[in-house]
Amino acid sequence: MEYLILAIVISTSIVITFRLFTKFSINNTQAITANYLVAAILSFVIHPETYTFAGLPEKNWFIFACIIGVTFIVTFFLFALSAQKVGVAITSVISKMSVVIPVSIGIFLYAESVNALKLAGIIISLLAFYLTFKKKSSTKIDYRLIILPIFLFLGNGANDSLTKHATTQLPGFGNDFMLFLGVVFSVSFLIGLGIWLVSWLREKNTSSGFSVKSMIAGAWLGLLNFGSSYYFIVALGYFDSSVFFPIFNVSIVGLSALSGFFLFREKLQPVNWLGIFLAVCAILLVALGE
Repeated sequence: MEYLILAIVISTSIVITFRLFTKFSINNTQAITANYLVAAILSFVIHPETYTFAGLPEKNWFIFACIIGVTFIVTFFLFALSAQKVGVAITSVISKMSVVIPVSIGIFLYAESVNALKLAGIIISLLAFYLTFKKKSSTKIDYRLIILPIFLFLGNGANDSLTKHATTQLPGFGNDFMLFLGVVFSVSFLIGLGIWLVSWLREKNTSSGFSVKSMIAGAWLGLLNFGSSYYFIVALGYFDSSVFFPIFNVSIVGLSALSGFFLFREKLQPVNWLGIFLAVCAILLVALGE
């Protein structure tokens, strides 16, 4: 149980950390890049078996890991911006609602079983998506901000779907999950480094220059990112999926919503809270329908 609690708390802490980046003027690009370097190093160091870096490209999951590395960092940037611009609660809800994408892909591409619970969860998630963003009629909606969690929803769904395919459909994956994560994090780091260098060369100003506090923030984020992935994997081994995923996803949504409300005074309308409640119901239905 302690592994599950750690996975939930650390995952929620990632959302809160992104929200704090704005308060402390942390450079997102530098912090996220440093985060992936730390997470990659930890993944390769903790892997229990002997391996060589030269042999990694021969793994049948290597290409998938590289692709996921690209989508990972794109999604992480979206995650950071959404938490900062839209809010912790909504970002967490949309992130966890993306579970409907791999479930839908499993139904249509892998001929996985479909039942009333899954269908109800997918339908309710669409309503929850709408209500979570709904504003008062007198409130002007900034569609430029709404697009952030929408792309986050699609990006997380793509990550989960690709990871699910690599871990369940490719033979020989075995105990390579730490190496798989190491490659994913490494690709993300290289892309982040490239983005930062291009930004620095193009602008050559203090906002793009090296920031010690952004590196420290990134190292902390990297520990959280790796810890979230590690304890998620360990905890999953102690529970059935039908028990683990509902508890994990709903707990993060609930904790993030409460954190946004109490820590950052995020204002949500009753209709938004209804959307969050329905999102929790949708996650439960989809997970229990597995």
